[in-house]
Amino acid sequence: MSMTSNAVSCQGRNIDVLDRFSLEVTTKDAAQLGSMAREIPTGTIVYLPFLATEQHSARIAAAKSIRDAGYEPMPHIAARRLGSEAELHNLMAGWSEHGRVTRVLVLAGDADPPKGPYHDSASILRSRVLQRFGIKHVSVAGHPEGHRLQDSRMLDAALAEKRAILEKARLEWSITTQFSFSCEPILTWISKIRRGGIDVPIQVGIPGPASVKTLLRFAALCGVSASTTVLRKYGVSLTQLLTSAGPDGLVDEYAEALASPGYGDVRLHLYPFGGIAKTANWILRYRNGG
Repeated sequence: MSMTSNAVSCQGRNIDVLDRFSLEVTTKDAAQLGSMAREIPTGTIVYLPFLATEQHSARIAAAKSIRDAGYEPMPHIAARRLGSEAELHNLMAGWSEHGRVTRVLVLAGDADPPKGPYHDSASILRSRVLQRFGIKHVSVAGHPEGHRLQDSRMLDAALAEKRAILEKARLEWSITTQFSFSCEPILTWISKIRRGGIDVPIQVGIPGPASVKTLLRFAALCGVSASTTVLRKYGVSLTQLLTSAGPDGLVDEYAEALASPGYGDVRLHLYPFGGIAKTANWILRYRNGG
């Protein structure tokens, strides 16, 4: 396996690929982070999804829990789910005051029609409300395997628009992708992005350990390819629907591929579909060469 000069090898594995990983937790799971210092390094970026079933008070409290545990909260903003400018301002104020939030992931969201004045993520970025509340870093969505409502030309145009807005505002930015069971389409997409002159960090989505049934359910919801061929390459078969699968093989593939400097700054972003505790245990086991 190829390794970068500063990679750490453990039983044949390049665990450097897990340096600077990020992960996602729900508001209900955020309080558990305080007991996970052994598995999750201090300062790790922790994303908070904008789930339709949760209240803003829970989102603000979760950001505070993440900050208090020694991590960097990075909440999502779903533009189309916001009912008014005042709602966004109140949410941002709460995050700033209680979680000292300085970075966010801005998404369009799936509300159709939009609940308020924000029709897409670009409309949030243009409003300059983020800067007013001390946001220093903005991540936007990447869709290497496409989007159920937009073709590739629309996705490329949307990314170019957001890039232009963020660079004009001189905001630090990055791209966070949906999760995938296969690294090939992701690496192909990253190469395309780099050829287009975008050199910002990219957080590549990785499904954390979970039952195969759970993984397939989230794949269907997110429009992620989950064919028999892809799953077999990921390390599971459709006869294992009630067993647990981990991303070891997929992470190994990324470790080998990302030793090439041509992909630029690429980091792993873990989606803990099987629960934050199970993902934290997997991180520790993988880094120890388990």
